[in-house]
Amino acid sequence: MRQLLKNLDPEVKDNLRRKKQPSWLSPMLATLTDEYFSDSGWMFERKLDGERCLAFKKGNNVRLLSRNRKKLNIQYPELADALKNQMSTDFIVDGEVVAFSGTVTDFSRLQGRMHVNSEAEARNSGVKVYYYIFDIIHLDRYDLTGLGFRQRKNILRRTLKFDDPLRFTTHRNREGEKFHSQACKKGWEGVIAKDASSTYVHSRSRKWLKFKCVNRQELVIGGFTEPKGERIGFG
Repeated sequence: MRQLLKNLDPEVKDNLRRKKQPSWLSPMLATLTDEYFSDSGWMFERKLDGERCLAFKKGNNVRLLSRNRKKLNIQYPELADALKNQMSTDFIVDGEVVAFSGTVTDFSRLQGRMHVNSEAEARNSGVKVYYYIFDIIHLDRYDLTGLGFRQRKNILRRTLKFDDPLRFTTHRNREGEKFHSQACKKGWEGVIAKDASSTYVHSRSRKWLKFKCVNRQELVIGGFTEPKGERIGFG
């Protein structure tokens, strides 16, 4: 994997920082917006309804951690196994763990795995889970957070082998509004818009935006007050 980083363009390599793998880092979070747009400088991914998960691999040790630093190895042992079998031995990746009902991610179904107490219970639960990985933020003793999102995603695609239950999160370029409309028609959660040049920050950012699908229906809200003074009936 070090050769992969060596082959990056010089201006990209200037943003790499040699650094020992940290034991924890806070994930980058998207900001909700209702201002949908299309832009050639942005990348648009499907919004998944699952559990955010950072995966840390060091040697043969794999740790799955939620955004609140809860260890998830017991809940998703097959994901830890799949990451342990990767050739690279030093990385941190970011993604979402999901379960499906048909073609739609189903958080209530995923809860059948979120609250198990043993690996055996998880494996025998009958709930299949998948890890949709969308970012890589550390590789082979290098901090990648200073690279742009498009650059990190290109590195991610070439670093891991994506076979179920590991899945590469695909994206579209430019057509954010069209993709959002299609996502809503399919019953998806929505779309995540990401600035292709955005560095990875450990906080909420407007460089990542949530285009949610919202079911709307017109209705009339009515009410009444108790009568006062000389009024009778409704106030």
